[in-house]
Amino acid sequence: MANVTPTQPIDYLGPRHGMAIAVAAILAVALVDYATGYAVRLSILYLVPIALAAWTAGTAMGVVAAVCSTLLWLFSFRSEHPYPDQAHYFWEAVVMLCGFLAFAWLIARLRRALNQADERFYRVLEEMRAAVYVADERRDEIVYANPEMLRIGGSPSAMTPSEFQRQFVRETDGSEAASTRPDATSPSGTLRNPRTGRWYLMRAGSIPWGSNPDVKLRVLTDITERKNAELLREKHLEVMHQAAQLTTLAEIASTLAHEINQPLMVIATYTDACQRLLDAPGADHAEISRVIGKCHAQAVRAAAIIERLREFIRQRQHRPAPCDANAMVTEAVDIVRPQLDEAQVTIDVAVVAPGPVILADKILLVQVLVNLLRNAIDAMRDTPPEARLISIAAAVQDDAAVVFSVADCGPGLAAATMDEIFAPFFTTKPDGLGLGLTICRSVAEAHGGRLWAAGNPAGGASFFLSMPAGKMER
Repeated sequence: MANVTPTQPIDYLGPRHGMAIAVAAILAVALVDYATGYAVRLSILYLVPIALAAWTAGTAMGVVAAVCSTLLWLFSFRSEHPYPDQAHYFWEAVVMLCGFLAFAWLIARLRRALNQADERFYRVLEEMRAAVYVADERRDEIVYANPEMLRIGGSPSAMTPSEFQRQFVRETDGSEAASTRPDATSPSGTLRNPRTGRWYLMRAGSIPWGSNPDVKLRVLTDITERKNAELLREKHLEVMHQAAQLTTLAEIASTLAHEINQPLMVIATYTDACQRLLDAPGADHAEISRVIGKCHAQAVRAAAIIERLREFIRQRQHRPAPCDANAMVTEAVDIVRPQLDEAQVTIDVAVVAPGPVILADKILLVQVLVNLLRNAIDAMRDTPPEARLISIAAAVQDDAAVVFSVADCGPGLAAATMDEIFAPFFTTKPDGLGLGLTICRSVAEAHGGRLWAAGNPAGGASFFLSMPAGKMER
């Protein structure tokens, strides 16, 4: 396997043999001209040996061949030309010489341009950091290899394209077990050298190489660093995913007390009422039984909240079921009713009939609405009791989504805070954990919905929960 540059068949003659053939051809044309006379005039054939001399031996030899051809033409027809004046005969010789000289110069210039192009091409291949080789597939041999190719392939002696390619395996689906040997006719692909552990990107295509039409230029670019970076990135993503799961788990664990506090407070309120009813003379057992039933319902609800949050953090699928949006609003209001009465907050409920239907896990989404209502109550702590008003509504938007809205009359939120309130551990409450809205947004997105906040023109803040709409109930 030798490093060679592309050549034309004529280049194999060399300057010495090229000039010898050119001289012989010039003499042959001169003899035929002399033998046939001026009537035939084969002087146009002088262009062939002139071109041969200029191509193989350079401009100077082309000029020599042109001058010799012109002199032999003068000698051949000196006594047979039809011109009455010798000056005309010599003028034709001068014109012929100028044409021969121009032709020789053009051929030499073309040869020089091709040599320069080949040299540039060759130097580019030699200086490339990628491994480049030219393979003759018909004869199964490597006709050219740059230094990088020799470094990768080892000893160039007795090396064939098929032997070289057997050193690599092709990546098919990204796993080593599914790798295969590269096909010699394959134009490109990602290869790995099991011996060195290096990765290469192969590109191949046909290329003219002298008179041989069956050669392929193949380029092997070392992409080991890029491959290692991709593998490292995948590992980092996996670590980040695990860290995100652990962070979410920590958030859920920290917010369980925050979420379960609501039903526990309701249970405490109802048990106090039961205690008062039992202490009163002539206790109403029916009323006591009703209140205990409500306590039981809140205890079941607390257990359901824990179970749903556990399933959510484990990334299991939620349990979607057809839910009436109006019923969800009513249930959320009933849950926070004791807090509304305690904080002296008036609530305005606006729903549409018939109630829009969504596919969702009812317990999780009701808990989201409860959190939004509790946040609205907390936001109006410093608002005068007569001005404490919460508006909650459920409406269909463009028959594509059901939008829940919870608006308060508190101090509102700054524009810069609108994007920060959903970040983990960000809170505007002195005793808040900053996890409630984060979990609410995660629940909404898990259902294919969206949660965002906006300011009210009359003061306060509004929170909007958009969920994909199902079929309307008839």
